[in-house]
Amino acid sequence: MKLNTRYHALTAMLPLVLLAGCASQPQKLQQRDMADPTPPVTVTRNVQPVAPDEYARTPEVVRYDRYLLVSTDPQATQRDPLSQIIDIRIPASLQPTVADALRYALKQSGYSLCATGPANGVLYRQPLPAVQYHLGPMRLRTALQVMAGPAWQLETDDVQRVVCHSLRSGYQLPARQLPPPRSAQGGFLKK
Repeated sequence: MKLNTRYHALTAMLPLVLLAGCASQPQKLQQRDMADPTPPVTVTRNVQPVAPDEYARTPEVVRYDRYLLVSTDPQATQRDPLSQIIDIRIPASLQPTVADALRYALKQSGYSLCATGPANGVLYRQPLPAVQYHLGPMRLRTALQVMAGPAWQLETDDVQRVVCHSLRSGYQLPARQLPPPRSAQGGFLKK
């Protein structure tokens, strides 16, 4: 009987000893210096939550057929036509310029190539390298950058759906391709 009483006392004390060990941990945390409080943030009426919130929204799904459910959300390529995957092959017999190849790649995208000016004309009038007669599968945006090369930055005007290329910083046009200098009155200098 005495053994049984000691056993009960031990089993009753064991959880208390364990809890006492756990209770000492928060005391150590409480002994730390208090952290600096975060400064208050003033919220004005100008700050509005983004609507629709992509993370709070559930995709809309509708029944399309008896057993088929389809999403009504637009695909990523429908939102951004330049992100579509393309695989283009330009016949070698055409001997296209870079501008011809860019226009060919843009044909079904809804975008067009900008007008050729003095700067981008240097790029657009060059023959397309033979290694670029077949590009893809890759995103259209990537193909437009690859055809232009590392010296040219792809620029897009999503309002007018126009793509263009400008010379990246660190590069310069050949001297014979630079536009003539302007005088102080705004006219061209005569030689």
